[in-house]
Amino acid sequence: MKHLRKIIILGIIGTCFAIGLGFLGRLHPAFDTFSHFRLHLSIGLLIIGVIIALREWQRTSLLALIVGGIGFYSAASGTLLSKHSLVADSTKPVYSLLHFNLYWINSQREAVIDNIIALDPELISLSEAATRWTLEIKRLNKKWPYMMHCPEWGKRGGIRFYSKWPLNETNQYCGPYGSFARTQVIAPKGTNFTSGSVHLRWPWPASGPKQLKTIIPELEKIGDDAIFAGDFNATTWSWSVKRFASASSMDIISGVGPTWMIDELPLKYTWWAGLPIDNVMKKGKIEVLSANTLDDMGSDHLPVMIKFQIK
Repeated sequence: MKHLRKIIILGIIGTCFAIGLGFLGRLHPAFDTFSHFRLHLSIGLLIIGVIIALREWQRTSLLALIVGGIGFYSAASGTLLSKHSLVADSTKPVYSLLHFNLYWINSQREAVIDNIIALDPELISLSEAATRWTLEIKRLNKKWPYMMHCPEWGKRGGIRFYSKWPLNETNQYCGPYGSFARTQVIAPKGTNFTSGSVHLRWPWPASGPKQLKTIIPELEKIGDDAIFAGDFNATTWSWSVKRFASASSMDIISGVGPTWMIDELPLKYTWWAGLPIDNVMKKGKIEVLSANTLDDMGSDHLPVMIKFQIK
């Protein structure tokens, strides 16, 4: 029993240390990767803190509960507890933007395109549009005649941004390796706003930080009105996502919830074991009413449907 107590205490201290490192993402990308697991580690601390409190381990329990509470609070923006929902202005039309990481080896390609066509959003943001999707994805051209494609070197493919409304082709930018697509959308009644798609790599040991550093000057050029969605490969509360939002002066939409799950586990477990790495941002005249995940479409990501209005 004595040895078990030591093991539990060391485990709690180690978990507290790991959570603390996650707050140092601006110092090194490795720390930002630690932050991805903040929510799960914090919930674990809260549970073990309650359990050992019943055994009167008061100091250890207090440490677990305090650190777990701080960690959970700081990561709440990525959970459904922070759900973003606004009432639509009845005098203005409601539009929709669908974001989805297709998953380059997705075997349900035909069904995915069927679902996208049935959902019928005004704008579509797609990641991992690999060459094996070429035949099926052409079906989108009929309803969404305006498209921006940022190819990625390699087999996973790049990002595609589809629109029912015209795009200003003189004001477009593609980030390195299909990391970022920026374009100007000409919406009905002459309203213009900036939009596109995002697909960054993991903070560490991948090259997400290099991609982010490269596109920062372009993020700063985003106009006063904008909406973006994408696979950031970084959690809603991470330094990477906050840095992206800060550089572009956009607000992060909270409460989208977990969107990604490792292949070894089915997507039905995403709600409690997944990570919220598909994020939504906006600013200016764009008013996001809601951002919700949809049903499984064969990817390792869930699609995200965003409803918005233009003020």
